[in-house]
Formats: sequence, structure tokens, C-alpha cells
Amino acid sequence: MHRTILFIVLAAFVAFAAVAFAACTAPSPHSDDDLQKQGFVQISQAEAVERMGQADGHIILDVRREDEFAAGHIPDAICLPNESIGNSRPSVLPDLNQILLIYCRSGNRSKQAAQKLANLGYTQVYEFGGILDWQGETVTGSAQKEYVLQFESFDGGGPNYSVEAADPSIVSWSISRQYSDPDHELLDGASYSVLITLTALQPGRTTLTVTANSPIQPSEQLVYDVLVDSDLRFLRVAQTEG
Repeated sequence: MHRTILFIVLAAFVAFAAVAFAACTAPSPHSDDDLQKQGFVQISQAEAVERMGQADGHIILDVRREDEFAAGHIPDAICLPNESIGNSRPSVLPDLNQILLIYCRSGNRSKQAAQKLANLGYTQVYEFGGILDWQGETVTGSAQKEYVLQFESFDGGGPNYSVEAADPSIVSWSISRQYSDPDHELLDGASYSVLITLTALQPGRTTLTVTANSPIQPSEQLVYDVLVDSDLRFLRVAQTEG
């Protein structure tokens, strides 16, 4: 009788241990092997927001259609429709090691796009779902063929602005003044806006450095990341930390 009870207890213990071992050694649905196979990483929107706050040269990719993008998108995102990603690398993404943060409407097209970009050789692809679940700010409008940077100054000591591009074959610019009232141009010390109008010359990516020089203030430099698509539209003009 005692031997029978002992045998039942031992058998139950062995069965429990086998189940526990199988559970512990079963591969996680997000294991490193799986991530390596699929080539991109799925992250939460909270993680995406954290990454967006870092000055690491990342690009936010909206892979919906252009009309969807124009109706509302995450600030600083560029539109690269999933349907347009084929067997060649997109010209707007020349750097295979750049951090790509990808979203769509609900999370379906973003996964497809992330997989395609990973297959094309991009090494830091992060997919974070759809804008339907986005809790942050959105903006409207589509890419522009001209882009205007605006700064403030004043006569008699206000900063003068100059511009330099790392690759001047991608973008040109013109600088003009705009007074709130045309009559103010005749007044000493009148304030005015400095308008730097950017014009795309060819597709590509470059940095633009705007320098403010003033006889009464320290000089300041602002650096912008500029991205132009194949239709000569500005996909991105965003200030960086330089």
C-alpha cells in the first residue's frame, strides 16, 4: 500500500516537473531569435514617444496613403506609403543604419512596411502600431515644395542670419525681411521677421546650418535635418542638436 502511494506521488512529481520545464524552455513570442528572423522590432507607443524625444537622427515613417497623411499625422513624420516600398531602397532613406519608427492607421500596413524595409537591409526598424491608438499631438497638411523658416530681429543691433548647407546641391534658399507694417521700415529699432525660403533642387538628405550674428548678442547656430523626396518636396525640416 505504501509503495503504491509512493509510486503515485513520484509519478505526479515527475509529470509536474516535465510541464514546468517545458513552460520555462518554450520560446517567447518576442524572443531574440524571432526578432532576428522577422528583422524588425515591435515596440509600444510609449516606447516610440521616448525614442522620438532622443536626438539620434531617427525618422518617423507614416506608411499610409498621402491623403490619409494629409488629414492628420504625427509631427515630423514623413509619408512613405507601404504600397510604394518595392524591391529597391527608397531614395528618402539612404542610411541603412538610421533608426526608423514606423506606424500606419491600425498596425497592419506598418508591420508589412517594417518587414519589407528589414528585408531591404535596414538594421534599426521599429514598428509601433497605428495612429488610431495615438494619444499625442497630430498635425495636418502634406509635404511642401517650398519651406519657410522664420526668425525675429530688429534694426540697429538685431541678429543677421546666414545659411550654409552641407550639400548645397539638394537645397537652395533666399533671405528676406518682413515688417508687420511697411511704414515701420523707416523707423529706427523697428522689429521685423527674417524669412528663409528653402527650395528643393534634387532628392536627398542634408543638414542646414542657420547662424545668427549680432553686435550686441552672442552668436547662435541652429542645425536642421532636411529631407527631400523624388518629387522635390520637403518631407522633413527638423531642428537637431547639431
